[in-house]
Parts: sequence; C-alpha cells; structure tokens
Amino acid sequence: MTEIQLSNYEITFIVRPDIQELEVDKLVTSIQNSIATRGGQILTANNWGKQRLAYPINKHEFGYYSTFVFTHPKAKIADFENEIKLMPEVIRHLIISLDKEGIRPNQLRKLNPFQDKDYAPRPTPTSPAPEAKKSDKDEATRMKELDEKLEGLLGEEEQES
Repeated sequence: MTEIQLSNYEITFIVRPDIQELEVDKLVTSIQNSIATRGGQILTANNWGKQRLAYPINKHEFGYYSTFVFTHPKAKIADFENEIKLMPEVIRHLIISLDKEGIRPNQLRKLNPFQDKDYAPRPTPTSPAPEAKKSDKDEATRMKELDEKLEGLLGEEEQES
C-alpha cells in the first residue's frame, strides 16, 4: 500500500455578502468537510466575518473572509481547487502551498489584518510617517467652508454646461 503524501496549504476565500451568516457558516463547514473527506486536516481556521473589500469584486463591496491552514494530499489539491471554483457563493479564493514557500504551519502567527495594528505597513526609516495635521478650526467652521467650496464647484460646473 502506498503512503499518501500530505502537503501543507493555506486557503483564503471570500464569500458573497448577500448570503445570510448561517449559510456562510454552512459553506465554511462544507469546505472543511471537503478537505477532511480527501484525507486532509484543518490545522487552524480563522473566520474574519463580513469586511469591506479592497476593491469591488463582481459589484460587491463587502464579503465574508475565511482562512484555513490545512494538510491535504498533494495529488488531490487540483480537485479541491476546482470544487472551490465551482461554488457560486465564493467570489475569490487563493490557495498557497506552504511547503513551496518554505513555511511550516507552526511558524504562522494568527492575525487579523482588519484589526491588528502590527499588520499595518510600517514607514521606512528614510520616510517617516506624516503626522496628522492639527486643525485650529472647529468642526462646524470646517464643514461650512467645505459646503461653500462644494457650492462653488457645482456652480462652475452648471455654468460650463
């Protein structure tokens, strides 16, 4: 009997936002079961919930994010990816071979890029982060000036038409 070679992978996928959370949970469970039925094992699961997308995908501005680190038979990963591609609820996915990247699952640290401050890009030493400009004006004055500028721009646009 031949031994099945398991490799380590990470999958991040985004589910359409117009689906109820209960249905999203069922889909996530279904993907986990799909991995298990092929002989794989979920090492870590991280569901980030509904988040704003970096850019619109199929006219969706939000999506439910999930990430799994898992083991899976190397020979069957293409079948698993095809199954994910055929799920209409999944609007985007990415599977990374941790073995190819030289990363061991225990080296990964669990983080949430939507909340962790450590995840945010840090300024390089040669270019310090710009400091927030402190305004001497109160909020009401600032809003009034902004409204006046907007009216001026809209007035110019109407005159050009």
